[in-house]
Amino acid sequence: MLGWTSAQAQDFGWKATLSPVATQGWHRVLLPASVTGRLQAGLEDLRLYGTDGKEVPYLLQTEEPVQYRTLFKPYQILRYTRQPGGLSELLIHNPEQRSINNISLLIGNAEVRKTVALSGSDNQQDWYVLKEQDVLYAIKNEKQTAEVKLLDFPLSKYRYFRLQLNDSASAPLNILKAGYYDTYSEAGKYTRIPIQHFSRKDSTDKTTYLSLDFGQTVHPEQLVFYISAPQLYYREGKVILGERTDGSRRQRKRRRRNNTHLIFEPFTLHSNAPAQVNLPRQKVERLVIQLQNEDNPPLRIDSMQVLQLNRYAVAQLQPNKAYTLRFGDEDVEAPRYDLQFFQDSIPTNLPIVTVQQITLLKEQKPKSQGSKMLMWAVIGVVAIGLGYMTLRLLKDMDKKKKV
Repeated sequence: MLGWTSAQAQDFGWKATLSPVATQGWHRVLLPASVTGRLQAGLEDLRLYGTDGKEVPYLLQTEEPVQYRTLFKPYQILRYTRQPGGLSELLIHNPEQRSINNISLLIGNAEVRKTVALSGSDNQQDWYVLKEQDVLYAIKNEKQTAEVKLLDFPLSKYRYFRLQLNDSASAPLNILKAGYYDTYSEAGKYTRIPIQHFSRKDSTDKTTYLSLDFGQTVHPEQLVFYISAPQLYYREGKVILGERTDGSRRQRKRRRRNNTHLIFEPFTLHSNAPAQVNLPRQKVERLVIQLQNEDNPPLRIDSMQVLQLNRYAVAQLQPNKAYTLRFGDEDVEAPRYDLQFFQDSIPTNLPIVTVQQITLLKEQKPKSQGSKMLMWAVIGVVAIGLGYMTLRLLKDMDKKKKV
């Protein structure tokens, strides 16, 4: 009962049901444009409730436009043997003869100090020194049973690398892997924003105007054009995001006369690059796009997509339970959950839960009716005051005339 009381105390305007989950554990609830567009700018008014009406803590996650990831790629260890005289030898294969200047060794924890030497060869017969001596210090990882140690050396591309370790004072190290770290970029994941109405006009002023209406407030972050003709093109344009509302009334009029009151994002489309435009995140209900054609024929645009970066509510969910989102309260503050201190403990690659149905809550109506009544009451008081002042002024003028 306490959960329902808490939900009703907050004046949410919308409710969304979630698809059922099959397993118990962490899930990512994908927030579509129909949800994020009705939230506060920072998504502060989002709440997740279970079947019993109790609030379920969650963490917000947002995709990055470009993510840089580091991946450990192992080399093949041909052999790791201990030679007579207390010398261990690790032979690493570099079949593609990549130009490298370091090798990362994954070594089991050991409180020890080892001297090592590195050499390279293309036939395992003739060996050439790369590093005469280096030292591997204590391998001690407080969180895991193994530690990565980096051994750097002059850039080379031998087919084989031989690492010799001095084991005269202790047993050999437990070398689990040898490899390198490769950094690569990965594009963020986006969700499509439905376009309710689309119109196009190729004007005589050599400009193409595209109008996109969404039917509700949304936060577009990327536009994708599908252009079929001409084969070669280079067009400048801009996306109009809205009008400036700050400043005095006189300043707004001046900006309007100078046509500088519009908020827009310039861009260039050309056939040698993907036809994509990234936008700053801003709440809009409509976008107007202008393309300057100069003396060229208008672009043949087969279709367009409007996208937003994926945003998730990450929470622990259980099967055979119904979950709902509530949102759309401009006054409520962001929730404070303990989960914010344990973000690193949540696993990655979680199953995704989707929003099934969005409904308007009845609780929203009394708020709007109350605000209208208050507005009319204020207008009435002001009108009565003005009438009283006008009557007093007329009486004073009559008295002066009689005198």
